[in-house]
Amino acid sequence: MGRVGRWVVGHSYICYGPLISRCTTVLYEGKPIGTPDAGAFWRVISEYNVKSFFTAPTAFRAIRCEDPSGEFIKKYDISCLNALYLAGERCDPATLHWAQEQLQIPVIDHWRQTETGWPMAANLMGSCPVAIKAGSPARAVPGFDIQVMDEQGNNMAAGESGMIMVKLPMPPGTLSTLWQNDQRYIDAYLRKIDGYYLTGGRLS
Repeated sequence: MGRVGRWVVGHSYICYGPLISRCTTVLYEGKPIGTPDAGAFWRVISEYNVKSFFTAPTAFRAIRCEDPSGEFIKKYDISCLNALYLAGERCDPATLHWAQEQLQIPVIDHWRQTETGWPMAANLMGSCPVAIKAGSPARAVPGFDIQVMDEQGNNMAAGESGMIMVKLPMPPGTLSTLWQNDQRYIDAYLRKIDGYYLTGGRLS
């Protein structure tokens, strides 16, 4: 529980979301490889009839390194699995393509921060899915007006690099301050460009 305790995404997707939807959550403790092998995830998915799977791209990079041809996947019946969701870090295109090829299901990369309380950009598979594009978390979710800007607050043209900014006000559930340090919150998140929240991310 160590990482989940520090990573609010784990609370949201492992606890709150499934409880709200009256779903069962299966928690796996251990590495995706070496416990005992690179088929550890597939064994759990098969045994518990898992429908959707949420993890970090690092786990799939480790599995791909140990089992590049997906031999361990073939040992288990994982036909129950409908989608793989990746978060916590950027998913490189090679890992995304490998997962798509091996699993033959949608592999969804999305983007959020602990501070935002829920995803800022995601492929909303349950309501209005869009085509999956490697390196992209799809579209801004309702409540977030996301723009790419330069240091002066000018919007960047498509294909140009810039800061990822969210127009204020932020939707309910997002970070409203830092514990006993309102000024630090203002300086860190709200001072860069007036009227916008600084995500800390860049597009390039």
